[in-house]
This record gives sequence, C-alpha cells and structure tokens, in this order.
Amino acid sequence: MIIPTFPEFAPIELEHKQEVDEVLARLQPLASEYTFTNLFAWGEVSGYNLARFEDGLLIRKGGQDSISFLQPLAPDGSGAAIATCLASAGRIERVGEDFLARLDLEKLLVSPQEVRDDFDYVYSVPELMELRGDKYHDKKNLLNQLDKYYAWSYHPMTPEIVERCLRFQHEWCEERDCEEHESLSRENCATYRMLSNFTALNLRGGIIEIDGRIAAITLGEPLNSDTYVIHVEKAMSGITGLYQAINREFLHDAAQSFSYVNREQDLGVPGLRKAKLSYNPVRMVKKYTIVASGS
Repeated sequence: MIIPTFPEFAPIELEHKQEVDEVLARLQPLASEYTFTNLFAWGEVSGYNLARFEDGLLIRKGGQDSISFLQPLAPDGSGAAIATCLASAGRIERVGEDFLARLDLEKLLVSPQEVRDDFDYVYSVPELMELRGDKYHDKKNLLNQLDKYYAWSYHPMTPEIVERCLRFQHEWCEERDCEEHESLSRENCATYRMLSNFTALNLRGGIIEIDGRIAAITLGEPLNSDTYVIHVEKAMSGITGLYQAINREFLHDAAQSFSYVNREQDLGVPGLRKAKLSYNPVRMVKKYTIVASGS
C-alpha cells in the first residue's frame, strides 16, 4: 500500500513498514516514538495518519476536532516540513532534541517548549545487565529475593507462544481494570497490536515463567545504531524481583551489542518516574512541543 503525498493522508498500515523504516534508518532518531512499531501500535488509538513530504514523512495525529502533528520524519531537519505542519494544525508534539538542533529556530519564528513528562530515559546496557555497585544494590537485592523464593526461567518470545502472551496481557489488564482507565486502555490496545503482529513487526521479546505460567513479558527492538528501545514490560503483581529479572535477561538476550537502552517516558506518573529514576539513567532525551505564533 503506497503512502500518499501531502496533503493526502492515510492510516498507518503494516504495508508501510519498509518505507517508514528506510526513512528512520536515515534519520537515526533519539526519541522512542520514532520506530515503525510504535507508530503502528499507537496509530489506531491516537489517530495517526501518514503522508509523504519532500524526502521524508509527516505524521498527523487526532481527528477533525483536535489535530496536531508529531515530529516530521525529515532527515535534514526540514524547516519546510515544520512550517507545513504548523500551517495545517498549529501544533507539533514529541519533537526530539536531535531534530530540534537541526532547525533554524529564528528563521521559523518559533519557541519550542520542553515537555518533561515526555522525556525518554536512557540507560547503559552493560550497567543494567550487570547491576554492579552500590547504586544498584536495591535492584540486586530484589533479584536475590526472586531467586530465593521462586524457581523461574527466562525464554525468548517466539511466534508459537504469542497467544499465551496475549492471555497474560488480558489477565494483567483485568487485574488493573484497564477499561476503567483511559491511559491503561490505550496502552492495552497498543500492546495487543504489537503482540498480534509480532512477526510482521520483526520484534524481539522475552518471557519469564514460574510453575509453567507466564509471569512477565517484554518487547523491544533497535531504535538507532547504538540504542535499543523497550516498548513493553509487564509483570504479575505480588512477586518481588520480576521486573528486574525480565529487564536484565532480555538485555542479555537481545541487546548486548548496543551501548544504550531507551526505556521511554514516564508520562508524569509519580510512581513511574520514581521507578525510572531508580535505575540510574545516563541521560534523558528531551522532547518539545512547537506551536504556531499566535496559537
């Protein structure tokens, strides 16, 4: 399926993966939003639509009542793409610091605003695999408790066990009443799309089993040449150390050749922010919103 040329748009489909991947390979983004998997998985609940523009792509978000754009996928920091998005909708979200650095802001007459809740957390892969030293003492202790009380095993996710992972996700959501919470409901839809299209999206994943049952799952893929990104990490409640175990084992399995791992944003959720900070990020990927003058 061909991606239309601006001003025409089309919903993101699996058939667009190769073309989007080619643009992203040239762009080498820092922000976690910009993998085909994330755009496709969140496309339905966020109303993402694609259009070709010059040598890149535009991503429109929302419906007729509330339209904005994501960062243009323009490898050369196209001012024309920014101007077009602002003229069309007046607002561009999730603009990564790497893209922003390539723009002539004075010429565009815009003042980007930092959005702390959208910042990505980036960690050292070797540090999270080894968990050495005092700053990881608490994480190591949680893993030791898992080892002490449970006979657990890690396995790479394969197409044959995706149905079991979907059942786990359903149970995880039922326990947390996802349908009663918009953010969890949206995340559930995105996770379902990732798992249901695991092979087509070329994802890597992992599971932890306890007594023959899946107790944790994770999904990820390369973000750029030196950074892996974790899209999904879920674990049963009430079992200490599961999150630490699935994180460490998956990095050993899938990301040893990468220097960094991007574990996405905290969305301003206090508990999630505390948890992400506790893993000692080596840096944050800043993101911005750009609005048209007078908006």
